[in-house]
Parts: sequence; structure tokens; C-alpha cells
Amino acid sequence: MKKQLNVLITGAASGIGGSIADRFLSEGHRVFSLDIKGIPKRENLSHRVLDVTDFSAVSAYAEELSAMGVRLDIIISAAGIHAMASLVEDDVEAMKRLINVNLVGSMHIVRAMHRLLSGDGRIIIITSEVAGFDPMPFNGLYTVSKTALESYAQALRQELGLIGQKVITIRPGAVKTPLADGSIKATADLAERTVLYQRGAKRFSSIASKFMGKPIEPWVLSALVYKAATKKHTRLVYKKHQNKGLVLLNLLPLRLQCAIIKLLLNK
Repeated sequence: MKKQLNVLITGAASGIGGSIADRFLSEGHRVFSLDIKGIPKRENLSHRVLDVTDFSAVSAYAEELSAMGVRLDIIISAAGIHAMASLVEDDVEAMKRLINVNLVGSMHIVRAMHRLLSGDGRIIIITSEVAGFDPMPFNGLYTVSKTALESYAQALRQELGLIGQKVITIRPGAVKTPLADGSIKATADLAERTVLYQRGAKRFSSIASKFMGKPIEPWVLSALVYKAATKKHTRLVYKKHQNKGLVLLNLLPLRLQCAIIKLLLNK
């Protein structure tokens, strides 16, 4: 009989996090889920409405779990938001919010919950296919947040590896979620509000959905996350459904990349 795992998952009310929670619950494991939204009660599910950027709330929940004697086997950071932004025009608070959710929120969770993690426990951090790629225009803020998250995961991996704990990074491409659907609308919204880039933003909006390609279903990614969480021998980094256009573009010299983007968006 397989061991029942205690798994903490952020962003678990919908999308990637929700699908991951479904997968672990279907396998009979115990899930502690966090999200700013509530979800229906289910067997083996303990859900807390909580903002990962609120370190006091995260710490208080960690204290609560500790008092209950909970030991975590796996921590999965899946909470994230997306925004299309003009880096010199957009609202500073909105920009800070994205960085706080996508990067600082993961750091909050790990910092508060690590003392509950078992000695051979695992931390899985969901980044993005854009992590490490040269940023595209108007998607730069999101790329910065995910690239920084990737660097954080590697630094954490180096540290926790010294005490026998694994940190695994998952880099998904487009996944069929509310976040992916919202990115297309966000691009169109940017084209409406920008003053400096009306022409380029409209062109970007018109090609964004084609460039993104067909998203995969969330269950495909959750199956990969489950494998990374439970397989004895695992990779440090998993990539899933990478956009070939992005891969090819990043093989080019920076000057040529800039020239191609300028040509495409200034037509």
C-alpha cells in the first residue's frame, strides 16, 4: 500500500494548481491548498483562502499546521498571475503586484513552510517556458518575474541539496487555463491604453494568439508534476510544451531578435 503524502499547493482554486490538486486527491493523498478564492469541500482536502503575498497570514497558517502536527512531504508553488505591460507607462502598483505574486509569494511559502517539510521532502516550483528566454515586448514584466523565480529555485536547490531535500522546476508552455485565456485579452487591453505603442501593441495583439500556439490541457501538466513529486529518481528541471518559435528566436543574436520584432510590430 502506497504512503499517503501531505502536499501543500498554492494557486489551487483553478488552472494549473487546481489540476495538480485534483491529481493528488485522485491518488488518495492529503492536500493542503491555498488560494485567494474558495473551493468546495472534498475528502482529504483542507483549503485556506489566503494571499501568498501576505507573509503574516502565510506564517500564521504555518504555525497552525505545526500545532496540528502536520508534516509536509511536498510543497508545490503554482500561484501566478499574468499581465501585459508597457514598462514605462503602466501602473507601478500593478507591476509590483505581479512581481509579488509570481516571485515573492513563492519565497514567502517556502520560508514559512520549510520547517514543516520532511527530511527527504520536495519543493516543486512552476515557472514558465519564458524563464531564461530573452523577453518579448510587452511581456517583459512577466518574463522578469518568472526568470527571477527560476534563479530563486536554482539557489534554493543548491542550499537544500546540502541537507537532502530536492527542488524541482517545471517550465510549462501554454496551458489551457483562465490565465492563458486572460493573456490574450490583456494584450488587447494594452493596445487600448498605451500611448507610446498603439501601433506595435495592436500588431502584437493580432499575432499573440497565433504565436502562443494551441495550449495543452491542465491534466497533461498535472501528470508531469505528479511524476516529478513521486518518482524516486527525478530531473532537476522539466520542460513541457515549449513554443518552437520562442526557442528558435532565442537562438538568434540579440540585435537580430530586436530587428525582427521591430519589423513585425511596426508593419
